[in-house]
Amino acid sequence: MTQAPPPCYLVAMLTMDDENIKRFENDLRTFKGRAYPFATKQTINNAAFHAMREYRKEAGKDMVLRNRFTVQSIRVEPARTLNVNRQEAVTGSIAPYMEDQEFGATVSKRGKVGVPIPTSVASGEGEGAQPRRRVVPRSRKLGAIRLRNEGLKARSKKQKNYLKIKFAAKSGHKFVFLDLQKHPGIYRVTGGVRRSQIKLIYDMSKSSTPIPRNPMLAPSVKTTEKLIPTFYQYALVNQLKRHGLFKG
Repeated sequence: MTQAPPPCYLVAMLTMDDENIKRFENDLRTFKGRAYPFATKQTINNAAFHAMREYRKEAGKDMVLRNRFTVQSIRVEPARTLNVNRQEAVTGSIAPYMEDQEFGATVSKRGKVGVPIPTSVASGEGEGAQPRRRVVPRSRKLGAIRLRNEGLKARSKKQKNYLKIKFAAKSGHKFVFLDLQKHPGIYRVTGGVRRSQIKLIYDMSKSSTPIPRNPMLAPSVKTTEKLIPTFYQYALVNQLKRHGLFKG
């Protein structure tokens, strides 16, 4: 999978102690050795797709899903070769932020002001909605916002903030950066010049913000590993049946 974060590999060690599995494996190797790689490939792929389903289930349970892409980004790169020593299937996500969810991360500011964190107002959910559950619309994405009133001259920070609000209300450029003491950030100005109101769109009060470790792929792989003997036995029996070798 392209652009995938480092995945958790599901390593299937197809050496089992179960007597039935040993018998099925020996029969297939003895009577139809060419079918054996199909059984191992089926086992590995079945395990990988099971891990994918579990991963998707965990993501829906442990994350606030603001769109369908997060779940759809969880995919499998199946094993394709019949060379048993090279067979490998990978379960992972092509969404870069899923790596941060799995292992944790810290986002730090890049300039003088803090990390821009979108608020529930930015997503259209109104003030005070926590946690934010919707995606920020394209018109309010950080890259779409243009701040056009940075050249205003003022004697103090308070006066500059005041002039920015009035300029935005008068000019129609509704987004402004306000250097307020508690919540510096990007605000949306509503109302007219006389009765202007501001609503915080991007909070920039923190120099860094942690993304807590929230592993979902690793538990899914652990759950799947326990089922590999079952997948292996099923694949062996399936090949034996296909070739008329299954004795029951």
